[in-house]
Amino acid sequence: MLHKYAGKMCKTLCFTQNTYRPNDSLNMHMTWYEAIEFPDKYRIDFNSISKGNAALFRNDSAFRFRKGILQDTRVDKNDLLLLLGGLYFREKEDIIKRLSLLGYNLEFLSENTWRKRAVYVIGAAKGDTLNNQIWIDKQDLKVVRTISHLGPMEILEMRVDESLKTCQGYTDTRLSFYINGKLDQQEQYNDLQSGMKIDPAVFDPKRFGTVHWKK
Repeated sequence: MLHKYAGKMCKTLCFTQNTYRPNDSLNMHMTWYEAIEFPDKYRIDFNSISKGNAALFRNDSAFRFRKGILQDTRVDKNDLLLLLGGLYFREKEDIIKRLSLLGYNLEFLSENTWRKRAVYVIGAAKGDTLNNQIWIDKQDLKVVRTISHLGPMEILEMRVDESLKTCQGYTDTRLSFYINGKLDQQEQYNDLQSGMKIDPAVFDPKRFGTVHWKK
């Protein structure tokens, strides 16, 4: 994967996310505004770019804002940011360490099929649907599915439903998330912009509210 895509994926992405939550009657359909600078900067503005309700992910930390005011800060390794692009901008040893800390057993590698395509499965033997695992398309060498534990009784499954060729690699444009086999959230990414320079203040919690990527 690194040999094929390292340094070739889009370094920056900006897009509008249509979010659907079938189990949340109050917020069934939402629009989020998102910006990414790989490997470790990510911002989500919820429903509006002017109301100050947002989350910033930076350097393994997450910052949550409400009405422009910082509400809390926590450690957050953000495995999806790593798996869906960040790993292509990190050293191999760093990637291995991060995946191990996230609970993926790199001693296991098996093969399977997913949506009629051959895949590698990192982290689990064939038939094992319980351990944390990463499914990778054998031909395209891109992540198409993950299974991980949210807690003792909750299993989160992420599926990549659609992707778009961008830069010299891929950008995923539609994801689905399932908890214990039940659809929890779908995300569709629209108005995709890639490869642009993003003002560092966009991802700086100390400068939140001073600038936004979407003009």
